[in-house]
Amino acid sequence: MSQFIKILTAAALISGSSLAPAQAANSLEINGSLFQLVDGTTFDSWKIVMPTAGSFKVNVLAYESTDNTVANAQDINGDGEFTYIDPDTHFWLNDGSANPLSNAANHLARCDDIGNNCPAVDTANFKLDDLGAVFGASDGSIHAQRDPAYEVTLAAGNYLFVMADYRLTEAEAAGGINTGDTIRNTDVGGHGDYRVTFSSDNLRFSLSGDTITVSQVPVPAAVWLFGSAIIGMIGIGRRKVVAA
Repeated sequence: MSQFIKILTAAALISGSSLAPAQAANSLEINGSLFQLVDGTTFDSWKIVMPTAGSFKVNVLAYESTDNTVANAQDINGDGEFTYIDPDTHFWLNDGSANPLSNAANHLARCDDIGNNCPAVDTANFKLDDLGAVFGASDGSIHAQRDPAYEVTLAAGNYLFVMADYRLTEAEAAGGINTGDTIRNTDVGGHGDYRVTFSSDNLRFSLSGDTITVSQVPVPAAVWLFGSAIIGMIGIGRRKVVAA
């Protein structure tokens, strides 16, 4: 057996598996509810921590009707209720202050509907691209236009993902209430539910409380071992040449 084959065999045996790359398709679902108040509606803010830069997809499921009527409503999330949110999503920079939403300069993007009120953003530290109705419907959305779906690219840093009902202004975000808004088909004290799926081919997600950490998929030990083996093999080959 050649030295090269011996090295590869040892690498596979030590790792306990083949040298196939790790599965990198990762996703995370978050669920929440927005509540109807006397003078408006609540909105939710989720922290996103990016140790390194990366891209991921955002797919929202919240609008439980093909139009605006109860007749065409479907209980998508299986909670036994029919209430639907017209999702209005935002990204903000989390500057570490007591209320990052109070600084309009932290507002990075707004995406309301697929192909509508979801402008593309392309800056050095933040990008957003609408992914269209086909991808939007892949999470079960029956009104894919209302439920936004897009991809974001973020620089390393801390961010806020904000879920609101149509529509949340920067002033309302700073004040902590979506004033004047009404969640359809619910009374005061009622609510609408939402689900958001984050996914990526090369990132993984972890959730702790209201904080989502988005990190690179670690390289499996077998790959590192394989790389070391190749380097070692090159060294052996060079020594043989010198000896000759």
